[in-house]
Amino acid sequence: MATQSQIDANRRNAQKSTGPRTPEGKAKSRRNGLLHGLTAKTCMLDGEDPAELTNLVDRISEKYDPQDIDEDFYVERMAKARCRYNRIMPLEAGIFNIRLTVDQAPKEVVAALSQEGQRAWAYLRDANGGNALSKLARYETSLLREYDRSRQELEKLQKIRAAKPTPPPVAEELRREPDPPITPTKSAQPETRTPPPITQDPSPSEAPADEPTIADFQRTVDRR
Repeated sequence: MATQSQIDANRRNAQKSTGPRTPEGKAKSRRNGLLHGLTAKTCMLDGEDPAELTNLVDRISEKYDPQDIDEDFYVERMAKARCRYNRIMPLEAGIFNIRLTVDQAPKEVVAALSQEGQRAWAYLRDANGGNALSKLARYETSLLREYDRSRQELEKLQKIRAAKPTPPPVAEELRREPDPPITPTKSAQPETRTPPPITQDPSPSEAPADEPTIADFQRTVDRR
């Protein structure tokens, strides 16, 4: 379990971090805060700093750059597995300290092996009793596997996303072009017909040659 001085040191280190600088990184950092900031308190034990979990999420996100909710899920699993893994060594030390206090080694063992003999005696007593240290070792292996499986699944998703074909640039440019303006339709107008040309009647002087004239008629009368 972390001491108060360690918690204060973690908080000071978190304040020194510059954090993400790009707009994309800042957006992801805000998203991580919303996803994990409230749940971090329920994941931590009494005396542990919830900022430790959120800092792990931010650092793993900065490395793997998750792009969707599924990738965020595996980042969260990795951070939680790493956070629980960090408890292993303090727990192991606590178990040893309890055994060293409760199960005192015989004087002959202490005289022969000194402090190492006392620790070996504590381990033997635990192995013959609750076997907490061996269970803790199996728990450590389980957390390592959890972290590694989550990392592999995250990388698999990212490879699938990277392998998706991107549209050709020509088609992309065509989609960006604005639609052509709509040409207004012309209103229907009544059809006008041109009247045929008016032909003038031929003048009397232009009468056909075979039609008798007045002079011809007069000569006919005179003959009679």
